[in-house]
Amino acid sequence: MAFLTKLSEIGSAISSKGQEAANKAKELTATSEIKSKITTAENSIRQTYLEIGEKVFTEHSDWIFSNYPELVEKVKGLQSDIAQYNQDIANLKQSTLEANAAVQEAHRARVAAAQAAEAEEAVRKAEAAQAAMSANAAASDSAQSDPAPSAETTESSSGTTGGM
Repeated sequence: MAFLTKLSEIGSAISSKGQEAANKAKELTATSEIKSKITTAENSIRQTYLEIGEKVFTEHSDWIFSNYPELVEKVKGLQSDIAQYNQDIANLKQSTLEANAAVQEAHRARVAAAQAAEAEEAVRKAEAAQAAMSANAAASDSAQSDPAPSAETTESSSGTTGGM
């Protein structure tokens, strides 16, 4: 029986620890959700401050410049930097477009050169085939117009006659 009692105590301890872990997980989840709400609210406050500051800067720039000239100069410098960065982006895009156009043109030139080389090779082969056909035709014409010499023609050209 002591064994069963001990086993029951172990089971109870495991169950208790499991319940504690589940409760801690619920606490962590709830805490995380609340912290997320706090962060969202803080971000909203920051955004509102930014909006207020932008409106005040725009609507009362003379007053701000006279009271906070270093901050106004800092903002103007940053605005100038942003304008330059946007120009840099536009220049990069233009450079990329030009580089891509050059790549495409080089590709078209390579394709045209390859096609021209193929055409030249085809012309060369056609000319060679035509020359071979002309040579065969000439040889055939020559063979038909000059029949093989007969025995009489051979003898008469050598100066001998058949009766001697």
